[in-house]
Amino acid sequence: MTDKYLFLFGANPSLEEANELFIQKSGGQNAKIVLLIMNRSGWEEYLPRYTDVWKRNGVVHISVILPDDNGELNEKIAEELLQEATGIFIGGGDTEKYHAYYAMEPIKSILKDCYSKGVPIAGSSAGALILPEICLISPKDSSNGEMLSKAGIGLLSDILIGVHFTEWNDKVNLLEGMKNHKIRYGIGIDEEACALFKNGKFESEFGEYVHHIEIND
Repeated sequence: MTDKYLFLFGANPSLEEANELFIQKSGGQNAKIVLLIMNRSGWEEYLPRYTDVWKRNGVVHISVILPDDNGELNEKIAEELLQEATGIFIGGGDTEKYHAYYAMEPIKSILKDCYSKGVPIAGSSAGALILPEICLISPKDSSNGEMLSKAGIGLLSDILIGVHFTEWNDKVNLLEGMKNHKIRYGIGIDEEACALFKNGKFESEFGEYVHHIEIND
């Protein structure tokens, strides 16, 4: 069986050690990394936060997927790039927008197919939140100031994820989500941390800190 890896970053996508492993699992210097982000003012200036650490590790093939200035995503080009990718990274920003573009069809099924074939997938903040079966959006993060639950991409099951965890003092919201969905296990990821999952199970963590929360029946 091909091992499957997920890297969930709490906010900072530049964490060195986590990215080194992400690149290693993606093929090292031969990796073809595809970055999925949103089109917002100044996005080009923000790119080095993702790409600098990859370039330092010898990666030269980096492609970016994002909606155009009219909010349209060229799904054909996106599909072609993703099917060639050896590593996929979903960026951070407005979680509801990331969900609308990348956790819905057809991109959702393409990402699931890539993952099933062993392509490592990473997500930072919003990108991490949309990866599990249930995407829990904190009131600190939602457009209406209320906690939202949406169907995620579905790469992790029986777990809820929180990001910016300590910085947003978000434990109470993660616990509420766990109780509402009857999910016993949650992980809160601080802004300078990354949680690694291997074959759907928590494997290790990088940076500071990853918080494990479990509730009993």
